[in-house]
Amino acid sequence: MKIKLEEIKEKYISLGVPEKNVEYALNAVKSGTKKDFILKNLTSDIRKVEATTANSMLDEMFAANGGEFKYENRGGYLYSIFYLIAIVGLGIVTFYFSKENRSMQFKFGSALILFIVLFFRTFIPTIRGRFRE
Repeated sequence: MKIKLEEIKEKYISLGVPEKNVEYALNAVKSGTKKDFILKNLTSDIRKVEATTANSMLDEMFAANGGEFKYENRGGYLYSIFYLIAIVGLGIVTFYFSKENRSMQFKFGSALILFIVLFFRTFIPTIRGRFRE
């Protein structure tokens, strides 16, 4: 993978794109920055890279790195795991209070239902690849 990205870097440096701009684009692609944001920065008045050149360079870099949305669903999995841990904890606490105090059981049960809803609202879109932060 690194050889492919290095080849792309050399290609666009030989086409006349300044090395600092190619480095910026390469680092931004590796970190998972959105393509529109990188493109906006490359075509700004400071960097002055042509839009067509920047667009084709980013397309090649994203293809070599695994796609534009490679890191997109990462937050969805993290939130889903957090909600699942909260569901298990609240479930245990809710059933513990089931014999002692009805008021506490209702409060923890309500929180349990809320976390179940939040879990499914993040987990299902994440599985489908549509979770956006």
